[in-house]
Amino acid sequence: MLGNEQTTVVLSKMLELSTSRQKVIANNLANANTPGYIRRELSFQAELKNILDDGDMKALHEFKGQVSTDNSRTARNDGNNISVTQEMNEMSQNGILFSLMQRALTSKMGIIKNAII
Repeated sequence: MLGNEQTTVVLSKMLELSTSRQKVIANNLANANTPGYIRRELSFQAELKNILDDGDMKALHEFKGQVSTDNSRTARNDGNNISVTQEMNEMSQNGILFSLMQRALTSKMGIIKNAII
């Protein structure tokens, strides 16, 4: 079970990672018509889970996620493997994650504020 301070750190880290993922997705969309461009993705869920399971708060503070090239999608004739529809779906899902984490952090801060008053 995470303590109050740890929960705040985790929520903040999730917001940071979600923002970074949004930038990667936006870059993919910006390069949707660039010949030879290969999609990139920011993965963080599995490693973040491992860090949380280990309870390593120092590793959590330093964690940035891993940007990798996604060769799993079939490339078009120009060598580009971006699907605008799939990227927009990823962006939407990531936006929902960000919104949920933001609401959770706002609620947490409200509870702390009310406890202080």
